[in-house]
Amino acid sequence: MQRDWPPLLKRLSDELGYAVRAGKPALGYDLFYLDLSAWKLRLTNETPLIWVQESDLASTTPPHLLQSIGDVMRERRLSRQIVIILLDGDSGPVLPYASSPMYNLVIIGAAEQQSILKSRRPSGELLDLISAQVPISNLAPYETRAPVTGSRFFGREYEISRIVGNPDTNHAILGIRRIGKTSLLRELERILKEGQDPAHVVYLECSDLLATDDYVREVVRKLNPRELPRLHLQKYIFFFPDFLERMARAAGSKLIFLLDEVDNLVLMQRGDWELFRMLRASANKGACQYVMAGFREAMREQYILDSPFYNFAQEIRLSEFTRRQAQDLIVTPMENLRVRIRNKEEVVGRIYDETAGHPNLIQYYCTILLRKLDETGQRWISPQSLIDVYSDEGFKSHLLTSFMQNTENREKALVYAILLASEEPRSRGVSLAFVDAALRKRGIVLPQDAIDQACSVLVLAGILHRKGREYFFTSPVFTRVLQQTYDMDYLFRKVKEEGL
Repeated sequence: MQRDWPPLLKRLSDELGYAVRAGKPALGYDLFYLDLSAWKLRLTNETPLIWVQESDLASTTPPHLLQSIGDVMRERRLSRQIVIILLDGDSGPVLPYASSPMYNLVIIGAAEQQSILKSRRPSGELLDLISAQVPISNLAPYETRAPVTGSRFFGREYEISRIVGNPDTNHAILGIRRIGKTSLLRELERILKEGQDPAHVVYLECSDLLATDDYVREVVRKLNPRELPRLHLQKYIFFFPDFLERMARAAGSKLIFLLDEVDNLVLMQRGDWELFRMLRASANKGACQYVMAGFREAMREQYILDSPFYNFAQEIRLSEFTRRQAQDLIVTPMENLRVRIRNKEEVVGRIYDETAGHPNLIQYYCTILLRKLDETGQRWISPQSLIDVYSDEGFKSHLLTSFMQNTENREKALVYAILLASEEPRSRGVSLAFVDAALRKRGIVLPQDAIDQACSVLVLAGILHRKGREYFFTSPVFTRVLQQTYDMDYLFRKVKEEGL
Protein backbone atom coordinates (compact mmCIF):
# COMPACT_ATOMS: atom_id res chain seq x y z
CA MET A 1 0.00 0.00 0.00
CA GLN A 2 1.33 3.43 -0.94
CA ARG A 3 0.52 4.87 2.49
CA ASP A 4 3.28 2.62 3.87
CA TRP A 5 5.90 4.07 1.54
CA PRO A 6 8.69 6.38 2.79
CA PRO A 7 7.62 10.07 2.69
CA LEU A 8 10.29 10.83 0.08
CA LEU A 9 8.93 8.24 -2.34
CA LYS A 10 5.38 9.49 -1.78
CA ARG A 11 6.44 13.00 -2.72
CA LEU A 12 8.36 11.86 -5.77
CA SER A 13 5.36 9.84 -6.91
CA ASP A 14 2.37 11.99 -5.92
CA GLU A 15 3.69 15.52 -6.36
CA LEU A 16 6.52 15.25 -8.86
CA GLY A 17 5.12 12.55 -11.15
CA TYR A 18 7.97 10.04 -10.93
CA ALA A 19 6.88 6.48 -11.64
CA VAL A 20 7.50 4.34 -8.54
CA ARG A 21 6.79 0.62 -8.29
CA ALA A 22 6.90 -1.51 -5.16
CA GLY A 23 8.83 -4.73 -5.59
CA LYS A 24 8.86 -7.97 -3.68
CA PRO A 25 10.65 -7.61 -0.27
CA ALA A 26 14.10 -9.19 0.00
CA LEU A 27 15.66 -10.44 3.24
CA GLY A 28 13.13 -8.34 5.16
CA TYR A 29 13.86 -5.07 3.32
CA ASP A 30 11.24 -3.26 1.27
CA LEU A 31 12.35 -2.89 -2.34
CA PHE A 32 11.14 -0.24 -4.81
CA TYR A 33 11.88 0.68 -8.42
CA LEU A 34 12.07 4.35 -9.36
CA ASP A 35 11.98 5.75 -12.91
CA LEU A 36 14.91 8.16 -13.22
CA SER A 37 15.39 7.66 -16.95
CA ALA A 38 14.48 11.30 -17.72
CA TRP A 39 17.82 12.36 -16.28
CA LYS A 40 19.60 10.77 -19.28
CA LEU A 41 22.22 9.06 -17.13
CA ARG A 42 23.00 5.42 -16.33
CA LEU A 43 19.81 5.38 -14.27
CA THR A 44 16.98 3.34 -15.72
CA ASN A 45 13.21 3.42 -15.62
CA GLU A 46 13.57 0.85 -12.80
CA THR A 47 16.38 2.20 -10.64
CA PRO A 48 16.37 -0.04 -7.52
CA LEU A 49 15.80 1.51 -4.10
CA ILE A 50 16.17 -0.42 -0.82
CA TRP A 51 14.39 0.99 2.24
CA VAL A 52 16.31 0.44 5.50
CA GLN A 53 13.96 1.34 8.38
CA GLU A 54 14.81 2.22 11.98
CA SER A 55 13.93 -1.30 13.10
CA ASP A 56 16.48 -2.67 10.61
CA LEU A 57 19.20 -0.45 12.11
CA ALA A 58 18.53 -1.25 15.77
CA SER A 59 20.08 -4.69 15.87
CA THR A 60 23.03 -4.42 13.49
CA THR A 61 26.29 -2.60 12.83
CA PRO A 62 27.18 -0.64 9.68
CA PRO A 63 29.49 -3.38 8.32
CA HIS A 64 26.86 -6.07 8.90
CA LEU A 65 24.17 -3.84 7.36
CA LEU A 66 26.23 -3.44 4.19
CA GLN A 67 26.86 -7.20 4.08
CA SER A 68 23.11 -7.73 4.28
CA ILE A 69 22.48 -5.17 1.54
CA GLY A 70 25.09 -6.94 -0.58
CA ASP A 71 23.17 -10.21 -0.20
CA VAL A 72 19.97 -8.47 -1.33
CA MET A 73 21.76 -7.18 -4.41
CA ARG A 74 23.14 -10.62 -5.23
CA GLU A 75 19.76 -12.27 -4.71
CA ARG A 76 17.99 -9.76 -6.98
CA ARG A 77 20.89 -9.49 -9.46
CA LEU A 78 21.37 -5.77 -8.80
CA SER A 79 25.16 -5.85 -8.49
CA ARG A 80 25.75 -4.10 -11.81
CA GLN A 81 23.20 -1.36 -11.21
CA ILE A 82 23.28 1.91 -9.27
CA VAL A 83 21.27 1.16 -6.10
CA ILE A 84 19.79 3.82 -3.79
CA ILE A 85 19.66 2.99 -0.06
CA LEU A 86 17.00 4.98 1.78
CA LEU A 87 18.22 4.92 5.38
CA ASP A 88 15.94 5.99 8.25
CA GLY A 89 18.87 6.99 10.40
CA ASP A 90 22.25 8.71 10.34
CA SER A 91 24.11 8.04 7.12
CA GLY A 92 27.48 9.08 8.60
CA PRO A 93 28.48 5.75 10.19
CA VAL A 94 27.37 3.79 7.08
CA LEU A 95 29.01 5.85 4.33
CA PRO A 96 32.63 4.69 4.97
CA TYR A 97 31.53 1.09 4.37
CA ALA A 98 29.47 1.85 1.26
CA SER A 99 32.40 2.58 -1.01
CA SER A 100 33.22 -0.59 -2.94
CA PRO A 101 34.56 -1.38 -6.43
CA MET A 102 31.91 -4.13 -6.55
CA TYR A 103 28.85 -1.92 -6.10
CA ASN A 104 27.55 1.56 -6.87
CA LEU A 105 25.58 2.52 -3.73
CA VAL A 106 23.95 5.83 -2.87
CA ILE A 107 23.20 6.25 0.85
CA ILE A 108 20.46 8.76 1.67
CA GLY A 109 20.03 9.15 5.41
CA ALA A 110 17.16 10.67 7.40
CA ALA A 111 18.68 14.17 7.40
CA GLU A 112 19.22 14.08 3.64
CA GLN A 113 15.66 12.85 3.10
CA GLN A 114 14.29 15.75 5.13
CA SER A 115 16.47 18.18 3.20
CA ILE A 116 15.06 16.89 -0.12
CA LEU A 117 11.48 17.02 1.21
CA LYS A 118 11.90 20.67 2.26
CA SER A 119 13.83 21.70 -0.84
CA ARG A 120 12.45 23.91 -3.61
CA ARG A 121 14.46 21.77 -6.04
CA PRO A 122 13.93 18.21 -4.74
CA SER A 123 14.89 16.50 -8.00
CA GLY A 124 18.08 18.52 -8.21
CA GLU A 125 19.02 17.81 -4.61
CA LEU A 126 18.44 14.07 -5.08
CA LEU A 127 20.61 14.15 -8.20
CA ASP A 128 23.30 16.09 -6.29
CA LEU A 129 23.44 13.32 -3.67
CA ILE A 130 23.68 10.59 -6.31
CA SER A 131 26.39 12.32 -8.35
CA ALA A 132 28.40 13.01 -5.17
CA GLN A 133 28.54 9.31 -4.20
CA VAL A 134 28.86 7.50 -7.54
CA PRO A 135 31.95 8.04 -9.73
CA ILE A 136 30.71 10.22 -12.55
CA SER A 137 32.32 7.97 -15.16
CA ASN A 138 30.08 5.15 -13.82
CA LEU A 139 27.01 7.37 -13.67
CA ALA A 140 27.44 8.72 -17.20
CA PRO A 141 25.26 7.17 -19.93
CA TYR A 142 28.11 6.80 -22.42
CA GLU A 143 28.56 3.31 -23.88
CA THR A 144 31.08 2.41 -26.58
CA ARG A 145 30.82 -1.38 -26.65
CA ALA A 146 27.16 -2.35 -26.44
CA PRO A 147 23.78 -1.16 -27.75
CA VAL A 148 21.76 1.21 -25.58
CA THR A 149 18.07 2.04 -25.20
CA GLY A 150 15.80 4.27 -23.14
CA SER A 151 17.52 6.99 -21.13
CA ARG A 152 20.90 6.25 -22.71
CA PHE A 153 19.67 6.51 -26.31
CA PHE A 154 20.53 9.85 -27.94
CA GLY A 155 19.77 11.24 -31.36
CA ARG A 156 18.02 9.35 -34.19
CA GLU A 157 14.60 10.61 -33.08
CA TYR A 158 13.77 11.48 -36.69
CA GLU A 159 14.61 7.95 -37.86
CA ILE A 160 12.51 6.43 -35.06
CA SER A 161 9.51 8.62 -35.87
CA ARG A 162 9.86 7.87 -39.58
CA ILE A 163 9.66 4.11 -38.97
CA VAL A 164 6.94 4.22 -36.30
CA GLY A 165 4.88 6.64 -38.39
CA ASN A 166 4.96 4.43 -41.50
CA PRO A 167 3.65 1.01 -40.42
CA ASP A 168 2.92 -0.08 -44.01
CA THR A 169 6.49 0.49 -45.20
CA ASN A 170 9.55 -1.73 -44.87
CA HIS A 171 12.80 0.01 -43.93
CA ALA A 172 16.48 -0.74 -44.54
CA ILE A 173 18.77 0.90 -41.97
CA LEU A 174 22.21 1.21 -43.52
CA GLY A 175 25.39 2.30 -41.78
CA ILE A 176 28.92 1.40 -40.79
CA ARG A 177 29.85 -0.61 -37.71
CA ARG A 178 29.41 1.23 -34.39
CA ILE A 179 27.22 3.92 -35.90
CA GLY A 180 24.21 2.85 -33.82
CA LYS A 181 22.17 0.45 -35.98
CA THR A 182 21.62 -2.09 -33.20
CA SER A 183 20.80 0.61 -30.65
CA LEU A 184 18.25 2.05 -33.08
CA LEU A 185 16.61 -1.36 -33.56
CA ARG A 186 16.59 -2.07 -29.83
CA GLU A 187 15.09 1.33 -29.03
CA LEU A 188 12.52 0.78 -31.76
CA GLU A 189 11.73 -2.62 -30.23
CA ARG A 190 11.23 -1.02 -26.81
CA ILE A 191 8.92 1.68 -28.17
CA LEU A 192 6.87 -0.71 -30.31
CA LYS A 193 6.43 -3.19 -27.46
CA GLU A 194 5.19 -0.43 -25.18
CA GLY A 195 2.52 0.50 -27.72
CA GLN A 196 1.14 -2.94 -28.55
CA ASP A 197 1.24 -6.65 -27.74
CA PRO A 198 4.97 -7.45 -27.35
CA ALA A 199 4.44 -10.76 -29.15
CA HIS A 200 3.80 -8.83 -32.40
CA VAL A 201 7.38 -7.48 -32.40
CA VAL A 202 10.23 -9.91 -33.16
CA TYR A 203 13.90 -8.92 -32.94
CA LEU A 204 16.36 -11.27 -34.68
CA GLU A 205 20.15 -11.07 -34.71
CA CYS A 206 20.83 -12.55 -38.15
CA SER A 207 24.63 -12.81 -38.27
CA ASP A 208 24.45 -16.54 -37.43
CA LEU A 209 21.19 -17.29 -39.30
CA LEU A 210 22.90 -18.06 -42.58
CA ALA A 211 20.51 -20.59 -44.13
CA THR A 212 16.79 -20.56 -44.79
CA ASP A 213 16.36 -23.40 -42.29
CA ASP A 214 18.11 -21.40 -39.54
CA TYR A 215 15.91 -18.36 -40.09
CA VAL A 216 12.61 -20.25 -40.37
CA ARG A 217 13.33 -22.33 -37.28
CA GLU A 218 14.16 -19.24 -35.20
CA VAL A 219 10.99 -17.41 -36.28
CA VAL A 220 8.80 -20.44 -35.53
CA ARG A 221 10.49 -20.83 -32.15
CA LYS A 222 9.67 -17.24 -31.25
CA LEU A 223 6.10 -17.14 -32.61
CA ASN A 224 4.72 -20.66 -32.07
CA PRO A 225 7.24 -23.20 -30.71
CA ARG A 226 4.56 -25.93 -30.68
CA GLU A 227 5.08 -26.27 -34.45
CA LEU A 228 8.82 -26.95 -34.14
CA PRO A 229 8.63 -30.79 -33.81
CA ARG A 230 7.04 -31.17 -37.27
CA LEU A 231 9.02 -28.42 -38.95
CA HIS A 232 11.46 -30.81 -40.63
CA LEU A 233 8.54 -32.35 -42.54
CA GLN A 234 7.52 -29.06 -44.17
CA LYS A 235 8.43 -27.56 -47.52
CA TYR A 236 9.33 -24.04 -46.51
CA ILE A 237 8.25 -22.41 -49.76
CA PHE A 238 4.65 -23.40 -48.94
CA PHE A 239 4.73 -23.62 -45.15
CA PHE A 240 6.51 -20.41 -44.14
CA PRO A 241 4.35 -17.77 -45.95
CA ASP A 242 1.25 -19.60 -44.68
CA PHE A 243 2.70 -19.72 -41.16
CA LEU A 244 3.34 -15.96 -41.14
CA GLU A 245 -0.18 -15.23 -42.38
CA ARG A 246 -1.67 -17.50 -39.70
CA MET A 247 0.38 -15.81 -36.96
CA ALA A 248 -0.64 -12.34 -38.19
CA ARG A 249 -4.33 -13.34 -38.23
CA ALA A 250 -4.03 -14.79 -34.73
CA ALA A 251 -2.34 -11.61 -33.52
CA GLY A 252 -4.94 -9.41 -35.17
CA SER A 253 -2.27 -7.16 -36.66
CA LYS A 254 0.91 -7.15 -38.70
CA LEU A 255 3.96 -8.87 -37.33
CA ILE A 256 6.92 -6.52 -37.10
CA PHE A 257 10.34 -8.08 -37.70
CA LEU A 258 13.49 -6.21 -36.67
CA LEU A 259 16.34 -7.94 -38.50
CA ASP A 260 19.81 -6.95 -37.32
CA GLU A 261 23.13 -7.70 -39.08
CA VAL A 262 21.59 -9.01 -42.32
CA ASP A 263 24.76 -8.77 -44.45
CA ASN A 264 25.94 -12.35 -43.88
CA LEU A 265 22.42 -13.63 -44.51
CA VAL A 266 22.34 -11.69 -47.78
CA LEU A 267 25.69 -13.18 -48.82
CA MET A 268 24.57 -16.74 -48.13
CA GLN A 269 21.19 -16.26 -49.82
CA ARG A 270 22.54 -14.56 -52.93
CA GLY A 271 21.67 -16.69 -55.91
CA ASP A 272 18.30 -18.37 -55.41
CA TRP A 273 17.08 -15.81 -52.80
CA GLU A 274 14.51 -18.34 -51.53
CA LEU A 275 14.19 -16.80 -48.07
CA PHE A 276 14.06 -13.16 -49.16
CA ARG A 277 11.43 -13.92 -51.77
CA MET A 278 9.28 -15.42 -49.00
CA LEU A 279 9.84 -12.34 -46.85
CA ARG A 280 8.88 -10.08 -49.71
CA ALA A 281 5.72 -12.11 -50.35
CA SER A 282 4.69 -11.91 -46.67
CA ALA A 283 5.14 -8.13 -46.73
CA ASN A 284 3.19 -7.75 -49.98
CA LYS A 285 0.29 -9.71 -48.45
CA GLY A 286 0.20 -7.36 -45.47
CA ALA A 287 1.17 -10.02 -42.90
CA CYS A 288 4.55 -8.55 -41.95
CA GLN A 289 6.56 -5.37 -41.79
CA TYR A 290 10.36 -5.62 -41.95
CA VAL A 291 12.97 -3.24 -40.55
CA MET A 292 16.44 -4.49 -41.52
CA ALA A 293 19.88 -3.24 -40.56
CA GLY A 294 23.08 -3.85 -42.50
CA PHE A 295 25.99 -2.27 -44.29
CA ARG A 296 27.72 -3.24 -47.52
CA GLU A 297 25.70 -6.15 -48.83
CA ALA A 298 22.34 -4.69 -47.90
CA MET A 299 23.34 -1.35 -49.43
CA ARG A 300 24.55 -3.02 -52.63
CA GLU A 301 21.35 -5.03 -53.13
CA GLN A 302 19.16 -1.94 -52.86
CA TYR A 303 20.20 -0.92 -56.39
CA ILE A 304 20.23 -4.25 -58.25
CA LEU A 305 17.11 -4.56 -60.42
CA ASP A 306 16.69 -8.34 -60.16
CA SER A 307 17.37 -8.48 -56.42
CA PRO A 308 14.45 -9.07 -54.02
CA PHE A 309 15.83 -6.09 -52.09
CA TYR A 310 15.12 -3.73 -54.97
CA ASN A 311 12.22 -1.43 -54.02
CA PHE A 312 11.52 -3.67 -51.03
CA ALA A 313 12.37 -1.14 -48.33
CA GLN A 314 12.81 2.57 -47.81
CA GLU A 315 16.47 3.33 -47.20
CA ILE A 316 17.49 5.05 -43.97
CA ARG A 317 21.19 5.88 -43.85
CA LEU A 318 22.76 6.39 -40.44
CA SER A 319 25.61 8.83 -40.72
CA GLU A 320 27.37 11.05 -38.21
CA PHE A 321 25.40 13.15 -35.71
CA THR A 322 24.46 16.72 -36.52
CA ARG A 323 26.08 19.45 -34.43
CA ARG A 324 22.86 19.78 -32.43
CA GLN A 325 22.64 16.03 -31.72
CA ALA A 326 26.29 15.97 -30.70
CA GLN A 327 25.78 18.90 -28.34
CA ASP A 328 22.87 17.09 -26.68
CA LEU A 329 24.98 13.94 -26.25
CA ILE A 330 27.87 15.93 -24.76
CA VAL A 331 26.15 18.63 -22.70
CA THR A 332 23.00 17.00 -21.26
CA PRO A 333 24.78 14.21 -19.32
CA MET A 334 27.57 16.58 -18.24
CA GLU A 335 25.07 19.04 -16.78
CA ASN A 336 23.19 16.27 -14.99
CA LEU A 337 26.51 15.00 -13.62
CA ARG A 338 27.11 18.50 -12.25
CA VAL A 339 30.14 18.96 -14.50
CA ARG A 340 30.60 22.56 -15.61
CA ILE A 341 31.84 23.22 -19.14
CA ARG A 342 33.90 26.37 -19.56
CA ASN A 343 33.71 27.89 -23.05
CA LYS A 344 30.95 25.46 -23.95
CA GLU A 345 30.78 26.38 -27.63
CA GLU A 346 34.50 25.82 -28.12
CA VAL A 347 34.51 22.51 -26.22
CA VAL A 348 31.50 21.14 -28.12
CA GLY A 349 32.86 22.40 -31.44
CA ARG A 350 36.24 20.76 -30.97
CA ILE A 351 34.80 17.43 -29.84
CA TYR A 352 32.41 17.49 -32.80
CA ASP A 353 35.13 18.35 -35.32
CA GLU A 354 37.68 15.92 -33.96
CA THR A 355 35.27 12.98 -33.85
CA ALA A 356 33.62 13.91 -37.16
CA GLY A 357 30.31 13.71 -35.29
CA HIS A 358 30.58 9.91 -35.00
CA PRO A 359 28.40 9.08 -31.94
CA ASN A 360 30.57 6.19 -30.78
CA LEU A 361 33.72 8.33 -30.85
CA ILE A 362 31.95 11.22 -29.10
CA GLN A 363 31.01 8.84 -26.27
CA TYR A 364 34.54 7.46 -26.08
CA TYR A 365 35.89 11.01 -25.98
CA CYS A 366 33.51 12.02 -23.16
CA THR A 367 34.24 8.83 -21.20
CA ILE A 368 37.96 9.68 -21.17
CA LEU A 369 37.22 13.22 -19.94
CA LEU A 370 35.03 11.90 -17.09
CA ARG A 371 37.63 9.34 -16.00
CA LYS A 372 40.16 12.16 -15.76
CA LEU A 373 37.71 14.12 -13.56
CA ASP A 374 37.25 11.10 -11.28
CA GLU A 375 41.04 10.88 -10.92
CA THR A 376 41.48 14.57 -10.10
CA GLY A 377 38.25 15.23 -8.20
CA GLN A 378 37.54 18.24 -10.42
CA ARG A 379 34.05 18.91 -11.73
CA TRP A 380 34.74 21.14 -14.69
CA ILE A 381 36.23 20.80 -18.16
CA SER A 382 37.64 23.42 -20.50
CA PRO A 383 39.25 23.44 -23.96
CA GLN A 384 42.57 22.67 -22.25
CA SER A 385 41.07 19.44 -20.83
CA LEU A 386 40.70 18.06 -24.35
CA ILE A 387 44.46 17.74 -24.78
CA ASP A 388 44.40 14.68 -22.51
CA VAL A 389 42.30 12.77 -25.04
CA TYR A 390 44.97 12.91 -27.75
CA SER A 391 47.47 11.11 -25.55
CA ASP A 392 45.04 8.34 -24.60
CA GLU A 393 46.16 5.13 -26.27
CA GLY A 394 42.67 3.64 -25.97
CA PHE A 395 41.13 6.52 -27.92
CA LYS A 396 43.73 6.31 -30.69
CA SER A 397 43.29 2.55 -30.92
CA HIS A 398 39.49 2.93 -30.98
CA LEU A 399 39.72 5.53 -33.75
CA LEU A 400 42.00 3.43 -35.96
CA THR A 401 40.12 0.17 -35.27
CA SER A 402 36.89 1.82 -36.37
CA PHE A 403 38.54 2.86 -39.65
CA MET A 404 40.10 -0.55 -40.28
CA GLN A 405 36.85 -2.46 -39.56
CA ASN A 406 34.64 -0.23 -41.68
CA THR A 407 36.76 -0.15 -44.82
CA GLU A 408 37.95 -2.67 -47.38
CA ASN A 409 41.31 -2.56 -49.13
CA ARG A 410 40.02 -0.41 -51.97
CA GLU A 411 38.81 2.33 -49.60
CA LYS A 412 41.99 2.08 -47.53
CA ALA A 413 44.11 2.47 -50.66
CA LEU A 414 42.16 5.57 -51.62
CA VAL A 415 42.72 7.16 -48.19
CA TYR A 416 46.43 6.32 -48.16
CA ALA A 417 46.88 7.63 -51.72
CA ILE A 418 45.27 10.96 -50.83
CA LEU A 419 47.41 11.33 -47.70
CA LEU A 420 50.57 10.52 -49.63
CA ALA A 421 49.71 13.04 -52.37
CA SER A 422 48.40 15.86 -50.16
CA GLU A 423 50.45 18.16 -47.99
CA GLU A 424 47.38 19.52 -46.15
CA PRO A 425 44.67 16.84 -46.39
CA ARG A 426 42.44 18.50 -43.79
CA SER A 427 42.22 21.96 -45.34
CA ARG A 428 42.34 21.08 -49.03
CA GLY A 429 39.62 19.29 -50.93
CA VAL A 430 40.35 16.66 -53.54
CA SER A 431 38.43 15.94 -56.70
CA LEU A 432 37.76 12.53 -58.23
CA ALA A 433 40.39 13.38 -60.85
CA PHE A 434 42.90 14.03 -58.04
CA VAL A 435 42.03 10.68 -56.42
CA ASP A 436 42.39 8.87 -59.75
CA ALA A 437 45.77 10.50 -60.39
CA ALA A 438 47.00 9.69 -56.86
CA LEU A 439 46.07 6.02 -57.33
CA ARG A 440 47.57 5.83 -60.84
CA LYS A 441 50.82 7.34 -59.58
CA ARG A 442 51.14 4.28 -57.35
CA GLY A 443 50.17 1.77 -60.00
CA ILE A 444 46.44 1.33 -59.33
CA VAL A 445 43.87 1.93 -62.07
CA LEU A 446 40.24 1.70 -61.05
CA PRO A 447 37.06 2.26 -63.09
CA GLN A 448 35.17 5.45 -62.36
CA ASP A 449 32.25 3.68 -60.68
CA ALA A 450 34.67 1.87 -58.33
CA ILE A 451 36.19 5.18 -57.23
CA ASP A 452 32.70 6.65 -56.80
CA GLN A 453 31.58 3.69 -54.70
CA ALA A 454 34.71 3.83 -52.52
CA CYS A 455 34.17 7.54 -51.90
CA SER A 456 30.51 6.91 -51.01
CA VAL A 457 31.50 4.31 -48.41
CA LEU A 458 34.08 6.68 -46.93
CA VAL A 459 31.45 9.41 -46.69
CA LEU A 460 29.06 7.00 -44.99
CA ALA A 461 31.88 6.01 -42.62
CA GLY A 462 32.47 9.65 -41.70
CA ILE A 463 36.05 9.59 -43.03
CA LEU A 464 35.32 11.98 -45.90
CA HIS A 465 32.64 14.55 -46.49
CA ARG A 466 31.62 15.95 -49.82
CA LYS A 467 31.30 19.62 -50.66
CA GLY A 468 30.37 20.32 -54.26
CA ARG A 469 32.71 18.32 -56.47
CA GLU A 470 35.40 17.86 -53.85
CA TYR A 471 36.00 15.55 -50.89
CA PHE A 472 37.55 16.59 -47.59
CA PHE A 473 38.82 14.58 -44.63
CA THR A 474 36.26 15.06 -41.92
CA SER A 475 38.45 14.77 -38.82
CA PRO A 476 41.92 16.29 -38.39
CA VAL A 477 42.54 13.94 -35.46
CA PHE A 478 41.99 10.87 -37.64
CA THR A 479 44.55 11.91 -40.27
CA ARG A 480 47.03 13.01 -37.59
CA VAL A 481 46.75 9.74 -35.64
CA LEU A 482 46.93 7.63 -38.81
CA GLN A 483 50.06 9.39 -40.05
CA GLN A 484 51.76 9.37 -36.64
CA THR A 485 51.03 5.67 -36.06
CA TYR A 486 51.79 4.17 -39.48
CA ASP A 487 54.10 4.55 -42.45
CA MET A 488 51.70 5.42 -45.30
CA ASP A 489 53.97 3.96 -47.99
CA TYR A 490 54.06 0.65 -46.13
CA LEU A 491 50.28 0.54 -45.64
CA PHE A 492 49.70 1.31 -49.31
CA ARG A 493 52.05 -1.46 -50.42
CA LYS A 494 50.30 -3.98 -48.12
CA VAL A 495 46.76 -3.29 -49.35
CA LYS A 496 48.01 -3.39 -52.93
CA GLU A 497 49.65 -6.78 -52.32
CA GLU A 498 46.50 -8.13 -50.63
CA GLY A 499 44.38 -7.09 -53.60
CA LEU A 500 41.71 -4.50 -54.24
